[in-house]
Formats: sequence, C-alpha cells, structure tokens
Amino acid sequence: MSTFHVLSHGRLCAALLAAGLASCASLPSDWGRAAVAETTAARGLPQTSGDLRQLQSRLLSQPLQPDDAVSLALLNSPELSHNLASLGFAAAEVYDAARLSNPVLSAARLSSDDPAAIRPQLSLGLAFNFTELLFLPIRSRLASARFETAKLEVADQTLGIAYAAEAAWYQSAGAEQAAAMRQAIARAARASADLAQRYFEAGNLSRRALAAEQAAASQAALDAETASAEASTARGRLQRRMGLTADHQGWTLAPGLPPPPEQNLTLPELLQLAADSRLDLAAARRRLDSVQLATGLERRERLLGPLEMGAEYERETDGSRLLGPGLSWQLPLFNWGSGRKAQAQAQLASAEAALRASELDVQQEVGTAYAEWQSAQRRLRRLREELIPQREAVVAQTQRELNYMLVGAFDLLLAKQQEYAAYGAYLDAVRDYWLARSALSRAIGRRLPEPETKTEARVDAGSGLPGAGIPDETSHAHHHGDAP
Repeated sequence: MSTFHVLSHGRLCAALLAAGLASCASLPSDWGRAAVAETTAARGLPQTSGDLRQLQSRLLSQPLQPDDAVSLALLNSPELSHNLASLGFAAAEVYDAARLSNPVLSAARLSSDDPAAIRPQLSLGLAFNFTELLFLPIRSRLASARFETAKLEVADQTLGIAYAAEAAWYQSAGAEQAAAMRQAIARAARASADLAQRYFEAGNLSRRALAAEQAAASQAALDAETASAEASTARGRLQRRMGLTADHQGWTLAPGLPPPPEQNLTLPELLQLAADSRLDLAAARRRLDSVQLATGLERRERLLGPLEMGAEYERETDGSRLLGPGLSWQLPLFNWGSGRKAQAQAQLASAEAALRASELDVQQEVGTAYAEWQSAQRRLRRLREELIPQREAVVAQTQRELNYMLVGAFDLLLAKQQEYAAYGAYLDAVRDYWLARSALSRAIGRRLPEPETKTEARVDAGSGLPGAGIPDETSHAHHHGDAP
C-alpha cells in the first residue's frame, strides 16, 4: 500500500477522533440547578443562600411569615430533592445523546494449514459511525432542547411546592384565628348560660329557656373544640410542607393574616402573564421544538442509513501487511423506514396537541382562579362594609334599649354572639382571599404584581377587625349588670 493511502487513512482517523473529542463538552457541575433557581427567582420565589442550617435556625426562631414557610419548604422538601435528582438523570441522558458512539474494534487470528505459511493471519479493524458524525450538530441541538425542557419542568414543580407551602401557611394561620374566634364565641355563650342560670334561680326564666341557653353554650364549646382540632391538623400539614421533622415543635406563626390589599387586575392581563410566565407551557413549547428537531433528524437518517467508516489492517500468512480504509453501509432494500417516519409524525402530532391542550388548560385555570379571587374580594367587601357595621349597630342599639329596660340582657348577649359570628366570617373571608390569591399566582405562574399601597397591619381574632374589636365575657356584666 502506498504512503499516500496510509497518510490519508491516518488523517481520516485523526479527523474522526477530533470530532469525537470535540463533542465531549462536560455537564454543568450542578446539573442545571442554578438555572432552575434563576428561573424561579424571576417569578418571585424567595431564594436561599449561605449556611442553610443557620438560615433554618434563624427562620424557626422567629414568627413565620408566608415567605419563610416557602423558604423552609425549598430547604427541606423531599419532593424537591427528588425532582432535582431527576434533573440529574435527564442531564445524564442528554449528555449521552449528544455524544458519538464509541468506535468498534474488531480482531481475528486465523491459522493456516499451508506448510509455507510463516505465521497465522491477523486482522484488525476500527470503525466509527459516520452517520452520527454527520448529524452531530443537530443531535447536540436536540440534546440541548431536551435538557432545557427538563429544567423548565423541574422549575415548574418547584413553584408548585412553594405555592403549596404558602397555601398551607394561610390555612394554618386561618385555622388558628378561627379557633381563637370560636373560643371567644364559646366564652360568650357560657356567660349567657351562666346568666340564664342566675335568672332561673331567681325565678325570672323558664326551665325551657335555661335549657336552650345551656345547649347553645355546649354547642359553642364543641365548635371551639372542633376548631382547635382543625388548627392542629392544619399546623401538621404546614409542618409537612416545610419538611420539618416531629421534633420541630417550637415554631410559631406570625400573628394574624396580612390585610387584603385593594387591587384591580383584569382577566386579559392575567392571561397574558400566564402565557409569558407558565413554565409548563414553556416546557411544552420546548418539547415541541425537540420533537420537530427529532423529526427532521429522523428524515435525514432514514434517507442515508447507518454508515460506518474506519480502517482495516491485515497481516497475511506470508508476513505481508495490508492497511486501508473501510466502509460499511446498510442498503435500504427491504425497509425504507416508513414505520419510523410514521412514528416520528405521530410524535409530532401528539406534541402539537399536548401544547394546545396545555394552553387551553392554563386559560381555564386562570379564569377559574380569577373568578374565585374576585368572589373572595366581593365577599370581603360585603362583610366589611355591610354585615359587620350592621351587626355592630344592632349591638349598640340593643345596649341602648337595655339601658332603658326595653329588652332583656339575653337579647344583648344574642346580638353580641351574632356580632362575633360576623367577625368570624370576616376572618374566614380574609383566609379565603389569600388562598384564592395564592391559587391565582400559581395559575399565572408567578407572583401577582404588588399593589400600589401596602399596610403593615395584621388581621387577627384579637385586633385589626372592622369595628371596635372583640370584647370578652367580662364586658357582658358591664352591659347588663348582675342578675337579680
């Protein structure tokens, strides 16, 4: 064989080796976690940094705000750890998909029965998949698109974990307030029952009325017990969302819920935010791009077929040596790849339909969440501007009539209990407002725009309610005095 052929073959092997090495870009050391954190931060998610143990200790040592619960969930959630681990698997898969297959080395040693043979025949071969080399750029783009899809999916799952922790905080805070309100109602009902007992003993109240007052007090006490149990359950759910073990029991919630801000957002505005921000939509779009790339790659590979190039070396039995390039090509005689083509087209149609379905689902989800948020705002406004002032007016008027002995003390106690119930409904409405707002944020895929005006006051069962606040049972004696 001529020197030219040997050199040409050597250059071919060198070119193939260089192409293979050029494709060996390393994976990100964090498997793309920094990109996930950057994506979620752009959508309003609080970020954690520094010593994580110190951060957790600091958060648990102070009353927890909603963002604190989210930060703890991001620190401790096993679901998040699982998702990040799956991101590592996806990174490894796309890493392998963007690489050339390793070259195939073949060898054979054949003995001859010819007495003139000096030594056995030796054959060596080294082959590379030339088809993969030709399509390496598009394979790299396909691998990159799949990796981006995986990062978007994990970022969307991270947002889901964060908003679940936020909703659990509002549920727990609202349950604590409801329990406190039920305790206040129970105290008022017990005061009414005690007063009824004194009236009965003085002969000024029938046994039936006494039994009714006592039953109402018992029912209020049962309601308070139920509310306390519900608060305990809600606290347990929040603790689970934050990834805290059972030995973390000393943490407390910031007292009261934030006051609902006055904010006007239109549905078209929110739909546009969702179209721009929803990470599952972005992942579906990127997945469609990947399928389109894969379809184009399949079409090209199907026409060319598997093509391998390499080098062959032989040492004959007479001691002579042979060296030269080798080529193998699968002839498309029996299978023209029609099945693979149909499969690629079906995958493309499926990806397009999935994207369209996701867009419709997002629009419906945003519409439903927006309607619930609007309903919560209207309910709050009606309670704050109508029912609570009306109940307070009833209490004030009943107090004046009691002073002139036009009504009895039980009428005042009943009016006060109804006022308490209105306050309780308002606290529930504040909780429902924040849950609806959190659900709307999840629906659009990012934090809602901050209102223009914000207040630091809190709404809880002891202060911050519309009106003059909630008195306890000691105020009743002031209103009606001792029973005769």
